[in-house]
Amino acid sequence: MDVAQQAEGDRAVMEVGREVGAVTQAAAILRAVAGARDALGVTAIARAAGVSPSTTLNILRTLVHEGFVALAPDTKTYRLGLGLLEVARPLLNRSDVELLQPGLQQVATEFEATTSVWQVAPDDKALLLGRIVPASGIHIEFRLATRIPAYAGAIGRAVAAASRNAGTLPRATLRARFGAIRWHVPVPFETFSTEVEACAERGYAVDIGHLIRGVTSVAAALCDRTGRPRLVVAAHLFQGQLTEERLEALGLTLRGLAGTAQPAMFGVAEAAAARRGGR
Repeated sequence: MDVAQQAEGDRAVMEVGREVGAVTQAAAILRAVAGARDALGVTAIARAAGVSPSTTLNILRTLVHEGFVALAPDTKTYRLGLGLLEVARPLLNRSDVELLQPGLQQVATEFEATTSVWQVAPDDKALLLGRIVPASGIHIEFRLATRIPAYAGAIGRAVAAASRNAGTLPRATLRARFGAIRWHVPVPFETFSTEVEACAERGYAVDIGHLIRGVTSVAAALCDRTGRPRLVVAAHLFQGQLTEERLEALGLTLRGLAGTAQPAMFGVAEAAAARRGGR
């Protein structure tokens, strides 16, 4: 390989992962159209998407041509087009676990952790729907359909934080639910409550060896339109496996996964985790 070829190869490597501005703007425009109850004009779409009106108009013309957006000629307003169903159809009949699997697999690989997705049941239980184990030979294992108290461990802190944000979990109720949990390493309720508040602020929860001795779990909740927690994505590692910095990175990654999946799965225009941003 000569110097020119090497330089071209280096540029290709450096450019991996760079965002394409037009694609990012098109995605913002599609979200703006999708999030509106009624058809919108160019100016309203541009304002909602944070894109200049002229660029918005050009992108809308392309999206109309591709069938992703439909134009009402009489009112000059736009709605989502049937072309989106063509590209989304493979996702329509997939389960929650299948939809979350790519993100969970990425987390499992990056952090060498067992990842899982839990359904929050009406009987104050959390049901394990699926889990992905890392490629490493030694890992945390759970049986499918395992049920735990909905407010136990990191999963429980995430559920409690989401419920309190939605105003559906009085402190007295949380205390009563907490009192019924069997912890391997007991944690005072006041400490637990403080950790729930921390989860509400940062978007993810951590349990370090309290629910299961020697196991660290990190979790983030996905909520429906009412703010009710419906699913929880989590990661489970051996205690001490990650540094504090890596543990925080894991939490932020799970928060990002929840923030991305929540609008798509539950029709929430803006996920709570996304609203918190970098706080």
